[in-house]
Amino acid sequence: MHINPEETFPGTILIVVPHMDDEMLACGGLMALLPDKERIHLIYTTDGMKSPAPIVPWRDVITPDLGETRIREAQAALRSLGIPAANAHFLRLPEARLQRHKAALRRSLIELIERLQPATIFMPFRYDRHPDHLAINHVLTAVHNQNLWQGQLIEYFVYYRWRLLPGRDVRRYVEPQHLLEVNTEAVTAQKREALNYFRSQTTHFYPWQTRPILTSVLLDEVSQTPELFLRYDPKVRGAAVFSKAMSWIRLVHWAEPFLQKWKYLISASLRRALGHRANVTT
Repeated sequence: MHINPEETFPGTILIVVPHMDDEMLACGGLMALLPDKERIHLIYTTDGMKSPAPIVPWRDVITPDLGETRIREAQAALRSLGIPAANAHFLRLPEARLQRHKAALRRSLIELIERLQPATIFMPFRYDRHPDHLAINHVLTAVHNQNLWQGQLIEYFVYYRWRLLPGRDVRRYVEPQHLLEVNTEAVTAQKREALNYFRSQTTHFYPWQTRPILTSVLLDEVSQTPELFLRYDPKVRGAAVFSKAMSWIRLVHWAEPFLQKWKYLISASLRRALGHRANVTT
């Protein structure tokens, strides 16, 4: 369903973000389109200290200021869209371990929700592949279902490309009546410019990296295509939102993160070994 975001999302908007850059990948066009930036608030839940993650743990290390670097990148990206600095809230919970800190996450989210009184909350998709993303979805879904906050709950897509899924786009498997489409063509350049501020993710930030976390191809794709959102309905939970291939989606959702991790580890190890051999022979 094609929507006018200003009409569909009135009042205060709260975007709950697992990692700095997720908000811009999934909602950058939406934020650029909305004329009243004062009503857009963002909660960054983690400390940003795990990405880039060491690909070869016994060799690769990150600097202790990575988290602060990523916070500054997020602030600069929001500033480029005109969102007030005071509207960005940072919880600094441990990245990649949000599942273990759900109680703290829940307390902080409830406190901010009570203070901001948002009409709409955006959260990661229920079948996202990253455990931090899923932790946020589970906490906010529980808050909503327990009537601790009653508003419009919207799921956004960050990791929607699944290599083991025919067509590779999990959004194609969602029942169309649940999807909301925002045409972001008018703000393509603004979204792409905002994404450029995340240098720790878009460049070879450390000498040991074999590729940036976010490639130019990916950034171009997410900037030039419409943004899709899923309206949460407590009557349509879990895999019931899919129109087909539910069992396969569950299997791929479980398996693909493990396969991808080992792919990166093996690839990085091979490239380092080949590079070392080339240096020795020259």
